[in-house]
Amino acid sequence: MKFHVRHGSVAALAAACLLASACSGGQSADARGGERAGGGAFVVDAKGCPPDATEALPDGAPIKIGMSMALSGPLAAIGAPNADGFKAALAAANAGGGVDGHKIELVLKDDAYDAARATANAQEFIGKDKVMASILAISDASISATRPLYEQACVPQLGSISAHEDSSDPVKHAWTTVAIPPAAAEAAAGVKYLAKTVPHGKVMEFRQQATIGEDWAASFPRAAKAAGLSLLDVQTISPTATNLDAQAAKLTASGADAVVGELAGAQCIPMMQSLAKAGFKGVVLVTSACNGAKQNMMPIGKAADGVASLFFQKDPSVASAKDDPGLKQYFSDLATYMPHTDPTVTMTLNGYTAAELLIQNLRDAAKMDGGLTRVNLIDAAWSAKIRRTEFLEPDQSMNGDKDPYIINYVAVQTWDAVGQTWKPTGISNTWDGRH
Repeated sequence: MKFHVRHGSVAALAAACLLASACSGGQSADARGGERAGGGAFVVDAKGCPPDATEALPDGAPIKIGMSMALSGPLAAIGAPNADGFKAALAAANAGGGVDGHKIELVLKDDAYDAARATANAQEFIGKDKVMASILAISDASISATRPLYEQACVPQLGSISAHEDSSDPVKHAWTTVAIPPAAAEAAAGVKYLAKTVPHGKVMEFRQQATIGEDWAASFPRAAKAAGLSLLDVQTISPTATNLDAQAAKLTASGADAVVGELAGAQCIPMMQSLAKAGFKGVVLVTSACNGAKQNMMPIGKAADGVASLFFQKDPSVASAKDDPGLKQYFSDLATYMPHTDPTVTMTLNGYTAAELLIQNLRDAAKMDGGLTRVNLIDAAWSAKIRRTEFLEPDQSMNGDKDPYIINYVAVQTWDAVGQTWKPTGISNTWDGRH
């Protein structure tokens, strides 16, 4: 199968994405897809790429990685820890000699969780900064707005944070990879849990009017109905809402057996507080965006007891984490290279594990014919194999269009407010990686 490049105005397309928010999941005018080579490996179509995309990095030159992150604005509490965790992993790798004689240099810019600023940052990364790749783009708006720029320049957009299935599509958008499972993977695990705890029960969704809610809306209702659950009227939540008392009152009055919080960020705690105030006694299930115990469970005490959440990564904030062999290197590197950063913040671990994967991708690319080039880096990313012990399922891999997700395993755990720990439920889901 062949994929042909269509040339157009990248800047105009990016602007259109920003204004219409219509490019998420669609193929850009400059998208370069990939195909299976003779040996079965997935390779990205590099025809039409600028010459420097296949030029090896000069000996001793730094590997520049661009990160456009919300260091201010509504998601500053998420952005800064991600950057700090990333820096710690890079510092550890550089202390060990870097990658193939190259030190890794982070070019960090603030986008305040704004797609327009993320686009301006991407233009600088590609232009004056001359990065080898970008990393950890957050939000579908920013990803879809900047993606045409990276595709046209043949600069890998790695480890993006998006639960939208179309965000990881090597056929349509081969220069972009994601770092988390799709919402459908979490939704499937959540439905299994609800079907067991409240079989044929009535379920109400608290759906945030933002990316995470939209992604869950595309998968959860279908899976829930197939499992015999009854869905009540969805309670839509504004991304800026700070009080969910009205929705909690409707939930209690409805006689629902369970509620699913399709929320993220600062709304996790208000939701559980409002449920407690309304006297809701049913099952509460929240997404992985709410699973950090230190940030979301411990602050509200008994009100969080029994809350179920989706997990693919371990929680560094519970007491047992310090004794977890799989987290030992993480805590050591944070103490050595970022001693003023709190390692128990979940987002710090997110940044660290994103850097781990990037470093493995770089090492794999350096061993390929032609050496450390941008084209080799994206091909290495789509064929990644890595063991990351910070995850519930440490052995991870990607295989292009056959398996475009580095993380496929999602499990359900419940919060024990007395023991201050998460308890496994034995319920999980392994995503098959196909769209």
